[in-house]
Amino acid sequence: MKKKDYTYLDSEDFYEIAYQWIELKDYEKAELYLKESLACNDLFIYAYVTLSEVYEKQERNYDAIQILKRALKKDPTFDKLPYLIAKNYLTVGDIKRSYKYIERALEIQFDPEYILFKEQLETIHLKRQ
Repeated sequence: MKKKDYTYLDSEDFYEIAYQWIELKDYEKAELYLKESLACNDLFIYAYVTLSEVYEKQERNYDAIQILKRALKKDPTFDKLPYLIAKNYLTVGDIKRSYKYIERALEIQFDPEYILFKEQLETIHLKRQ
């Protein structure tokens, strides 16, 4: 696809096409369209989140972490982003970084789901000692 000057509506169109590819489990094409969506509108946070989910489905958790960190730079107030980063760090076995990001999520928004996740991390940490 050639890069052009797209509007935010084009970004949403690419996102919707990507979502259809996800439903068909064609993650490579979904990734392509999500990247196009972000090229049109790099503030479309849900496109970052969805791209991270595509990476997770392909067991590319480090790629998911990197794309979520990019999103977090764009919107540091969106509490779900550090939570998702924490979950991915846990998946790859990095408890220390997972804990760092769940703490960050809790600083932004006190959420019972985040508290539960933090408690699970603490339990895992204690079992490893």
